[in-house]
Amino acid sequence: MISALLVLLGCWGKDTYIVEGTVVELQGHDQVLLDHEKVDGLGMPAMVMAFRAHDPALLEGLEPGHRVVARFEILENGGQLTKVRITGKGPPPAVTTGPSPLKPGQVLPRTEVVVEDGTRQLLGEGQGRPTLLTFLYTRCPLPEFCPATVARFQALQGAAPEGVRLLAVTLDPEHDTPAVLKTFADGAGADPAVWRFAVSDELGDLALYAGLTVVREGDGIAHGLRVLALDADGRLIRRFDDLAFSSDEAFEGMR
Repeated sequence: MISALLVLLGCWGKDTYIVEGTVVELQGHDQVLLDHEKVDGLGMPAMVMAFRAHDPALLEGLEPGHRVVARFEILENGGQLTKVRITGKGPPPAVTTGPSPLKPGQVLPRTEVVVEDGTRQLLGEGQGRPTLLTFLYTRCPLPEFCPATVARFQALQGAAPEGVRLLAVTLDPEHDTPAVLKTFADGAGADPAVWRFAVSDELGDLALYAGLTVVREGDGIAHGLRVLALDADGRLIRRFDDLAFSSDEAFEGMR
């Protein structure tokens, strides 16, 4: 069966996996929610999860209930579907889904995060400060991911309008305790009046609201790049799926 799927999906390489499942719903133009089987080689159990398509055209024609087999690759900007084939059609799966990615104008539900000095801060509805939110983890070994995010936020820190908060939530809360984040923040030159690092008890939901796919791979974490610009009420202004944005774009609507 595996060899047949390899032929169906074409070329095969490192950090490439087969995903088989049923379409639950389409989320935006480039993301699909799948009720999928266990992903061999990745340590991902059967679950309902959102996958981002490398090319939105891959999702054209998909409908809830379509049975699909897809190629899932860990690329420079995170895990993405790079090929999708429809193999059948049935009724849409009856599943309970988690939060959907926020759309501009929608409000991130209120939550609390623990920042690097051990205190709690509000995030989302009623947060009180415009916030540029991102995700990273301190042991990330890939320079184009978390280290690049840190470098981008170092530059943004100096350009942030008065009252704007930069917030980086860890994807590795088991290791990245507030004390670990404090050391990391100091090393990054973070000014706590502007830039905070945080642990969230609701990381899974936060990632879903951000449209971020997060996959554990042994001791590492495969993830994409994501920055959310939120106004003082926690309303999404815009979402960035890479770091190729200017300071003016990042802070537009926050002044």
